Amino acid sequence: MEITIIGATRGIGKEALKQAVTRFQKVTVLARDPAKIEMQNDNLNIVEGDFIKYDSVKDAIKNADVIVISVGCVPSRKPVTLFSVGAGHIIKAIDELKINPLVIAVTGIGAGDSEGHGSFLYNKVIKPLLLKTIYDDKNRQEEILKKECKKWIIVRPGFLKNGGKTGRYNIYTTLDGVKAGKISRADVADFILKQAENPTYLMKTPLITT
Repeated sequence: MEITIIGATRGIGKEALKQAVTRFQKVTVLARDPAKIEMQNDNLNIVEGDFIKYDSVKDAIKNADVIVISVGCVPSRKPVTLFSVGAGHIIKAIDELKINPLVIAVTGIGAGDSEGHGSFLYNKVIKPLLLKTIYDDKNRQEEILKKECKKWIIVRPGFLKNGGKTGRYNIYTTLDGVKAGKISRADVADFILKQAENPTYLMKTPLITT
């Protein structure tokens, strides 16, 4: 099985890369700056390119059985298009390559129907003031994948923290009464790779938190 990780230079994607090289036959990463990929491994293939450039995306996913999208951007009040444009490139490339990979996209708490399931401070202050344009585009990304991708899982982690993989976290697909807590990036990566190997949450939007 081959996996492509888009957004592997930091955060969840970096943790996913660390774990994936021991679990998959081949791991491809798409990176704007390959020098930021600190790992060296015989199973690792690095494609230099950008998520917002179609040819880069097509090259990175051409042999993928699983595609993990774990990109991020700095908060901005200006319109954000990174997530939706990249998702569109994924769909177009899948169609042109005539492949049928599983796409696992990381969005976050507050995307889609997880709106309002963070803390009071996050719901009322942080998200509307600092993250609105990012989450507007993450919502567009989710809709593109839901409507146009044949096999998808959208992962919505709680509030991210550092720390090792524990394998102990809660998974929710029904959010009544649920408020997200913290979860380590390593545990989010663990969940993603478990789903890559055995997709039990296919066509669902699990919220994962401790």
